[in-house]
Amino acid sequence: MKLKTALLPLALIFSATAMAGGHREPYQAQSNLLNKTYSQEQAPSLRVATFNMAAARVGSMEEIAKAIKAIDADVIAIQEVDVLTGRSGKVDQAKQLEKLTGMHVAFGRAIDFDGGQYGLAIASKYPILKTEVNLLPSGTREQRIGFEAHIKVPGFEAPITVFNAHLDTKEDPAMRIDQVRALNDAAIDTRGIKILMGDMNDVPNSATVQELGRYWNNIVDSEVDFRSWPAGNPEIQVDYIMTGKAQRWQVESITVPQVNAPYSDVNWPAVTDHLPIIVDMKMLEQ
Repeated sequence: MKLKTALLPLALIFSATAMAGGHREPYQAQSNLLNKTYSQEQAPSLRVATFNMAAARVGSMEEIAKAIKAIDADVIAIQEVDVLTGRSGKVDQAKQLEKLTGMHVAFGRAIDFDGGQYGLAIASKYPILKTEVNLLPSGTREQRIGFEAHIKVPGFEAPITVFNAHLDTKEDPAMRIDQVRALNDAAIDTRGIKILMGDMNDVPNSATVQELGRYWNNIVDSEVDFRSWPAGNPEIQVDYIMTGKAQRWQVESITVPQVNAPYSDVNWPAVTDHLPIIVDMKMLEQ
């Protein structure tokens, strides 16, 4: 009898924990952004891009800034950014990009490296309201992050949350899948307009991209050559732009500037080892 009395409160505790914990609780579903559709004429438009700048190990900061200005996106997710590292001459590349492009640039630290820091950046034509670094499972390998920025873009009823990611490079996708699940775990609790961009280090139809497809719509077009690496003679697509499933976007154009079709006279292989992916789109449903 005493044993039953002692076990009953524990059972109640476990039951209460199971009912109250985890994701998808009612309070997590609350949002000031209600579902709304737009006509073609009224739909707000956005140009986004993802761009791995290789920490200026291929081209100079001036050449990278020229490339970013040529892309002319409202928001750009940038991978491989050095801040005050020895290899980049103690330059704060995020601040340097801000100075050279005139854009707002926020930096997210992934690791301490070579006397400075290394990570991701998000550049925006419009003020960046807040940022957050989401650590992704990385084991004993290089620490990876999902860098999150909230940006108020004119024409949109709520800030756009942009996630930038640069996933693990190992051929075995197990680590990347864990990283995607952690990224999804963070993103699913964010209400509103969401966009994911970055270097996912895996190819279309891979387990990594399929896992991303649970919570994101990958922007695809059978008429577009999405091969983005290496820039001089692209072999595979590893860079992606995806949208949250709460929204419906109409893609107006997709540009992956190839070597034989330079974009605004930028010699991409002389700038970095990845081609950018640039997307113009209109939001038909928020």
